[in-house]
Amino acid sequence: MPIKYAARTSILSKQWSQLWYTLPHLLFDHMFFQHVSNYAGGIIRKILMQHTGPILGFHLVSETRKLSQSYVDRCIVLVANHVIQKLTLDMANDELYTLPVSVFTCAALTHLKLSRCIVKFPDSNRFPKLVGLQLEEVEIDRPKQTTLILPMLETLELKYCDDVDYVRIVSLKLVNLSVLSTYAITFQCFNVNPIFRKIKHLCLDGSSLKKLGSVCPSDRLDVSLNLQSLKICDLKISVKRIMCALCLLRNSPNLVELDIDEVVKVDKTVYHTIELFDYLSKAEKKVSEALKLIRTVRIGKFKGTVTEMYLVQVILAHSSKLERMIVQQKMQKFERSDEILKELKCYHRASPSAEIKYSKTDSSAC
Repeated sequence: MPIKYAARTSILSKQWSQLWYTLPHLLFDHMFFQHVSNYAGGIIRKILMQHTGPILGFHLVSETRKLSQSYVDRCIVLVANHVIQKLTLDMANDELYTLPVSVFTCAALTHLKLSRCIVKFPDSNRFPKLVGLQLEEVEIDRPKQTTLILPMLETLELKYCDDVDYVRIVSLKLVNLSVLSTYAITFQCFNVNPIFRKIKHLCLDGSSLKKLGSVCPSDRLDVSLNLQSLKICDLKISVKRIMCALCLLRNSPNLVELDIDEVVKVDKTVYHTIELFDYLSKAEKKVSEALKLIRTVRIGKFKGTVTEMYLVQVILAHSSKLERMIVQQKMQKFERSDEILKELKCYHRASPSAEIKYSKTDSSAC
């Protein structure tokens, strides 16, 4: 329940007058800031001072309202005393917010989401119960490389982050990794860091995919990966990106799901498209090896361009175990849907049991 409505329950009866002080999840987002004056900081602090019982979730999303560093620091200190489990900080300040050291005393944290922050991880710091870690536009303060011990971590999301390679994460349970516009992850990381070999579900965008091959470029990795699904968002066509994708697929003997969320800027990459056609026509053996175990393919925000149609044709022709090809058309392109579906159904399929499902809606998000 939003805090505004929870507070209103205090007028219902004497028994309810202070009941809202025990609200376990506190959300201060744009709706909250729309209904308070310039004294938002004082109101939040007063709520925390009067709160009784555990605060299981504290979510501060000041997308439009600027809050001072010292004020937010005091809030974190108060929250840390309430056995907090879920913490979200998204600051709208002109300068990045520097995360206080008090956050690292919250041993009960299970989910931590930080946006637009500077973080200095203490060396060998532990979050013994942390299951999910999301970092967006986060800058790592890096006087030296540090080790972060997260024995229960299952999901790690990195988006527009700098210097994450200065943090060594130790986790035996990590299975979900999302890397969007974060350029510190390369194939060398997969070769030398055991954490990457345990990941089951990997999400990359086109720029991060291209960066993989910037260090230790090769058709093969030194190790086998445990990937079961690969999702690529905003794939701008180029041979280098396709080569990196094929490398991941060929080194993942358990991978059965491939998701391409959108092929972007296809009209601006004519040269790359021709280059791609030439490369794939000469790399049929590698393509067949990469796709031989794929059972489900989804292509989102499909526009029906020549490049996209060619990619579908290649996937169908080389996926001998394919069961489902799901094509979700971009909403603005509905007028050609019947024509596109007719052409897709004419393509050769390496798998006799492969079905093509064509959808006119696309609500997916990376």
